[in-house]
Amino acid sequence: MDIDTLRSYIVIAESDSVSQAARRLYVAQSALSKKLKALEEECGATLIERDYHNFRLTESGRIMYERALKIVELANAAVADAHRADTDEGGTLNIAVTPSLATGVLRDILKVFRVHYPSVAVRIYEGATPSLLSRIEDGTCEIALVRTPFTRSQAYETIVLYNDKMVVLSREKLPSTVGYEELFSMPLILTHRYAAMLGRISERTGVPLSAPIQCDEIATCIALAETGLGSTVIPHSTFANHRRHGMTLHHALLTGDECDTECELLRLRSVGMTTAARSFCDIAKEVGSK
Repeated sequence: MDIDTLRSYIVIAESDSVSQAARRLYVAQSALSKKLKALEEECGATLIERDYHNFRLTESGRIMYERALKIVELANAAVADAHRADTDEGGTLNIAVTPSLATGVLRDILKVFRVHYPSVAVRIYEGATPSLLSRIEDGTCEIALVRTPFTRSQAYETIVLYNDKMVVLSREKLPSTVGYEELFSMPLILTHRYAAMLGRISERTGVPLSAPIQCDEIATCIALAETGLGSTVIPHSTFANHRRHGMTLHHALLTGDECDTECELLRLRSVGMTTAARSFCDIAKEVGSK
């Protein structure tokens, strides 16, 4: 198995037939079919179901496609970094980050980083925390900006950048602070993560939680709260960022610290850091301490 084979497989997987893939790759269909068959023999699995009526990825084929994308991505990055290092262009820094931190702390760090290291190409990969940790573990990204809680491992080295209180947002007027009992009396719009956190507090206190709407992203919670469908709970730093852009919702600080989160910089202990990553971490610590 080589990179060229994986690149060809990606095109096949994204096509409706081998003949279509062959046209896209400007190769003979017979040669491409042989390459696919050889890959399947090497894997010991059927990657694509293909007959007169079907042409679709098997489960093995889907896994191979996802892995092939990452391998080719890393190979391309390696070539680009080697070129930049040889021409003194600075290399590439791949960062994994949750969406709520991408528009907050990452923005602030990058404003400083780009001033000092304009020749470093920055690639940002956003997603839920499990997908970010996966990118760290498979080497796609060097560093990640994540919020607690997450599944910790001794393999990770983490640096706390700052602590974040939680804020309640609503179209209805709110007092300056809101406790859990008052919060649980509201219909809530929550991310799955915060619904789980508040659910555990609900079970402990015996006060039922009403969260009829749940979703993946904080921005969605805010947008739905603005329609009056319910109240939401988000980190203070995220609230401060959205308020700068004209948020009209009323807000209150959530008392208690059980839902407080930390913004952490994370990397693998076993992997050496590039100069760009080390510089980014140094700047992140400076920005986080302000």
